[in-house]
Amino acid sequence: MEVIKLNGRKIAPNTVAAIGFFDGVHLAHKALINKTVEYGNKHNLKKAVITFDIHPKSILFGLDYFYITPLKRKIEIIQEFDIDYLYVIEFTKEKASLHPHEFINYYLNGINTIVCGFDFKFGVRGSGSVKTLTEHPEINTIIVDEITYDGYKVGSTHIRDLINSGLVDQIFDVMGDYYSVRGEVIHGAKKGRTIGYPTANIDTNDYLIPKTGVYVTLTKVQGVWHKSMSSVGHNPTLNCMTDVSVESYLFDFDQEIYGETIELKFIKRLRDELKFDSVEALVAQIDQDGVDSLKILQDII
Repeated sequence: MEVIKLNGRKIAPNTVAAIGFFDGVHLAHKALINKTVEYGNKHNLKKAVITFDIHPKSILFGLDYFYITPLKRKIEIIQEFDIDYLYVIEFTKEKASLHPHEFINYYLNGINTIVCGFDFKFGVRGSGSVKTLTEHPEINTIIVDEITYDGYKVGSTHIRDLINSGLVDQIFDVMGDYYSVRGEVIHGAKKGRTIGYPTANIDTNDYLIPKTGVYVTLTKVQGVWHKSMSSVGHNPTLNCMTDVSVESYLFDFDQEIYGETIELKFIKRLRDELKFDSVEALVAQIDQDGVDSLKILQDII
């Protein structure tokens, strides 16, 4: 798969492309991509995905936007499909001001077929819709209907709600995998090692971080998954911090991994973050967290 930034470049002729932001690359996104692959193979077309480098809100409203899948991770997931090209639109205020037909002429001119979700919006203030595309005389448009699970629309908004609520155990069914973040292991206060639980402190960059608490996790180091439990929060008992930290304790692991990029999968939230009256009470609770985590993980790995 070739990754191409759409800065004045044209999409290859005879192309079918799925279009969307694809944050999370969840089951509905995968349905779009699979439909694109199926149609492209059937009609001997180049197969592509069109996405954006950053979320429009980060430009339009100046927000620090946190992602389910930042662009680099999104590219890795899409690469697993039988796709020829990934076209990336670099979002700016100028491009946000394009009216729907200007957007079509600028980016989609010459494309054979576009595949999009039923609720796809584009152009200034989201004024373009699937109706705009279907009415365009030179573009064949395939619309993928809403996909639901357990009464909810499968979508990035629902997944974000689950992450923010700490309901990470419900994500697998709508993403096809557990929610994960990646980051470099950085130096922290090193208080965990003084109580027998040294942790890897992870710089999560622009990933969306789950609700504070203690989680059953899996941690990938140098290509190998390890059973782990992780804390998301302010470490109120040992080292109260203003910023939220993500720290992972790996069972039966004693390597120095500072500077390594590791991946953390959130399996289940065990409990709230608590402030204990003593270090002994904290250690007793962490001991129990470990027992509970290993019990849950025995069915996972």
